[in-house]
Amino acid sequence: MTVMRFLAVVTLLASSSALAAPKDEVFAAWEAMFAAKSYRARIETTVNDQVFQQVVDVVLPGRMRMSGGPAGDMVVTPEGAWMKPPGEGWTQAPAATSALGKQFLSRDFIEQAKAGVQSVEDLGTEDLDGKPVRIYQLEQTMTIVGVESSSSTRLYVDVASGRPVRQEIESRAMGRSSRTVQTLEYLADLKIDAPE
Repeated sequence: MTVMRFLAVVTLLASSSALAAPKDEVFAAWEAMFAAKSYRARIETTVNDQVFQQVVDVVLPGRMRMSGGPAGDMVVTPEGAWMKPPGEGWTQAPAATSALGKQFLSRDFIEQAKAGVQSVEDLGTEDLDGKPVRIYQLEQTMTIVGVESSSSTRLYVDVASGRPVRQEIESRAMGRSSRTVQTLEYLADLKIDAPE
C-alpha cells in the first residue's frame, strides 16, 4: 500500500511538472525578449472591420517609438513622452499617457502578464520563414488601466534564440473584439530619442 501511494505521488508530481513546462517555456521566452533589450514589432490590428498597421520599436529600459495607427505616433523616453496625431506636429504627452506608455516597458508589466496567464498548450514545432519555431496557445486575462481584457494568443518562439518572433492575438475588452498579428525582429542598433 505504501508503494502504491508513493507511485501515485510520483505520478502526480511528474504530471504536474509536465503540465507546468509549456507555461515555463513561454515565461522563459518573454524573459529572453526582455533581455534582448531592443526589438521591432510590426503590428496589424483588425477592430470593427477596420485594419491598421503600426511599427513599434523598443529599447529597454524605458524607450519606445510607435509609428502609424489611428492615434498617430508616440515616443517614450525616460525623460517623458510625446505624441504626434495624424496631420499634426509633436507635442508633449499628458502625464497619464506618459505613465501608461512607460508601464508597458517595465518588469512589473512582464510579471502582470505572467500572473494573467490561465493556460498554455504546447502545439509543437513548425517552420516559420525557413526557421524552426515552437508554437504555444495561451489563454490570458489582464487588467490595464482599470480595463479587463481577455485574450487567446498563438505564440511562435524561435527555437535557436528562445525569443518570440510572432504573436497572433484574439482579444476582447470593453465589449469589443480585435485581432492582432505581431511580427518581432531583434535589432541591436535601435536608437530612440525625444523628437525635435
